[in-house]
Amino acid sequence: MMSLLAPMKRTFKIIKNNDEAIARWISHVVSPHVVGIVLTAALSYQYSDSPLETVLWLLVLIPLVVVPPFAYILWLVQKGTLEDIYMPRRETRMRPLVVMFAWMLLCIGLVRYWNAPVVVETILVMGLVLLGVLSVVTLFWKISFHGAAISAAATATVMVAGSWTWPVMLLVPLVGWSRIRLLRHTPRQVVYGSLVGSVIALVLVHGILLRVLH
Repeated sequence: MMSLLAPMKRTFKIIKNNDEAIARWISHVVSPHVVGIVLTAALSYQYSDSPLETVLWLLVLIPLVVVPPFAYILWLVQKGTLEDIYMPRRETRMRPLVVMFAWMLLCIGLVRYWNAPVVVETILVMGLVLLGVLSVVTLFWKISFHGAAISAAATATVMVAGSWTWPVMLLVPLVGWSRIRLLRHTPRQVVYGSLVGSVIALVLVHGILLRVLH
């Protein structure tokens, strides 16, 4: 027993001494952009009638949806309008959020025009709804997009893939801790962001996604 305690103490000490770097790494790896891409790709591939066709669509659509808004945000950061890509000040969020919403709406129109697989269009619509709700909240109050994104993704994963995927829910408090540790959000902002993400996922998965998949 004693032989196990020493390595555990060393591990906890390393984590404690590097908790800010770990929190920053978690925020980057489990960012809303990454979570959205992974969830869209996984669900689209798994539930498409033609997986190969869906992969080809994703290779075109994911860069189309993600790259232009991300490039715009990077440009705003370079100009000094934003502090960084995660837009820490609520007052500076609305302009890029409006651009992201409009661009995603345009992409959904293109997807429909190009007759992409219905599951791809459905997931994009769900992302648009989540972005729209969070943007409206941002008009009045700062809410955690990280918390909302990971909660929505984890909830959707468990509902669609089954209860065996429940460990993915552990990412929710992990991401929440990282945002609080980096002083980007208060616990309240993280909790409410997570609740909003989960509720939206429950409504949209039951109301739209499961009907499309079955």
